[in-house]
Amino acid sequence: MRSKTLCLSLVTLACTVGAALAQSSTCPGPVGDGPQGIQQQDRDQLQSCDPDLDQDRTRLRACLPEEVQQAVDDMSETREQYQTMVQERKKEAAECTEEEREQLREQLRDQLKEQAQDREQIRERLQELRECLPSHQQLMDQAREQVQHTRRGE
Repeated sequence: MRSKTLCLSLVTLACTVGAALAQSSTCPGPVGDGPQGIQQQDRDQLQSCDPDLDQDRTRLRACLPEEVQQAVDDMSETREQYQTMVQERKKEAAECTEEEREQLREQLRDQLKEQAQDREQIRERLQELRECLPSHQQLMDQAREQVQHTRRGE
């Protein structure tokens, strides 16, 4: 339960950071300039891939077990949902006012504080667990004792 909450927080943080970063640039450059231009070039290259490559992928996928094919489908669907969400966040960021941006920044700060507290709790719990576990030397001593008792018993 705690790990699910932590994972959900991390995903939320990643989305929020993406939105915050998108908001921090007030005017994006033209499509041909900067990182956006590079991304567009990559998309163009992907669009112009050889059709044989797609057929090879299909043949390879047919050889995969059903669980793997289902996992690939799930990942593709999740990727599409994420990409859609990112595009929506970019649109929202472009339409945000300065007040909304400040509010989002404050939310991000709060989430970062919560995550720092969670990390501290995890560190403390890890330290407690380490203290409960026997040391390597103690384990070796116990193993030696067991071996000696076993030899004496035979």
